[in-house]
Amino acid sequence: MTYTPPSPNSQRYERETLISPYGFREYDARWLYPEQINLRGFQELGLSLGTILHEMNLPRPAIVVGHDYRSYSASIKNAVTVGLLASGCHVYDIGLALSPVAYFSQFELDCPAVAMITASHNENGWTGVKMGAERPLTFGPELMSKLKNHTLEKTYKKRGGGELFYCDDITEKYLNDVTRGEKIKRRLKVVAACGNGTAGAYAPEALRRIGCDVIEMDCELDYTFPRYNPNPEDLEMLHALADAVKHHKADIGFAFDGDGDRCGVVDNTGDEIFADKMGVIIARDLARIHPNPTFVVDVKSTGIFLTDPELQKLNV
Repeated sequence: MTYTPPSPNSQRYERETLISPYGFREYDARWLYPEQINLRGFQELGLSLGTILHEMNLPRPAIVVGHDYRSYSASIKNAVTVGLLASGCHVYDIGLALSPVAYFSQFELDCPAVAMITASHNENGWTGVKMGAERPLTFGPELMSKLKNHTLEKTYKKRGGGELFYCDDITEKYLNDVTRGEKIKRRLKVVAACGNGTAGAYAPEALRRIGCDVIEMDCELDYTFPRYNPNPEDLEMLHALADAVKHHKADIGFAFDGDGDRCGVVDNTGDEIFADKMGVIIARDLARIHPNPTFVVDVKSTGIFLTDPELQKLNV
């Protein structure tokens, strides 16, 4: 008899585990919720993740958990946390956060591991988990394969000793850390576009602290994303940002994705500076500080890193 997975809004959905095997990717996990995974599925994912942390013999089984601003993200984080606690982990809950804040918290809270509940730049309905252990490393194909096998085959192991800690002050610690040091000497007028996503709780304040005049654009948190999806690769978001930069006669515009680890840039004329060009600009500065550096470039980038005359002069 063919097995039929439980469907949402049913008794079976509340009692059985639903987790699609196709959500496990090479470097993270991503599903449509609630069609492809339920909260029971996320509990077992947490159990499997905790089991792997114990298998890795880390200094201590401590993990940071956080979530982005979606209507369902906090519930999913809580389900993953239940599984982690059942596996015997010490869980440090940083609450609503950007993915960079979660990675920062691994060092600030002295935790080797992280699990960030986020759909990143994807539209509502998507969810997922970005994971890492042995900071600052994130999971790669080998550990993702192990996580998939433990979860689907139910070979995870329950342990006692799990503890939960709430970390209410991590936002301020992150903002203080990311804005310390040099400030902007010429007060720039900056448009910060956040698409009503999580970055609205961080980006405008961070820019002000380094000396910018900030014009907020869709920075109020609203998980319905009323104007457009927070995705700086989406032309709708970039065109809206370009219009705002020209309207306010701003010096520059930044567009942030749903979990704050992607940033689109628009110059003072309203033209987009594509990500590979931004990478080259940053690489030029770094190459002047660090002799003979090596840069790891995303496969989506063009060949501009190899052909840039300034990088060639710097022996990159």
